[in-house]
Amino acid sequence: MNKNAALQITDIQIWPLHKAESRIKAMVSITLNDSLKLSSLKIVEGRNGLFLAYPGEKKTGTDHYFNFIFPTRREVGDEIQREVLERYHQAQVSQAA
Repeated sequence: MNKNAALQITDIQIWPLHKAESRIKAMVSITLNDSLKLSSLKIVEGRNGLFLAYPGEKKTGTDHYFNFIFPTRREVGDEIQREVLERYHQAQVSQAA
């Protein structure tokens, strides 16, 4: 596989959750290069605002979470999060109109 091949988000699907007391605001699925679909991502309200959380599980008996999938390069993760949150905000604005 070409290490320099561009990674493109070719589809974003967002399912808002309407539970005011929940920190999870939406479930997300993204498709990369029309070839790989990543599901069970979450938009979460954190201490510093919204962020994109990747699927994982909590290790039994601890407070540690282990992600099943995650970006290995920060700039890729930042770009994915930026695009997903931008789409989420657009959906919120159009829903309010």
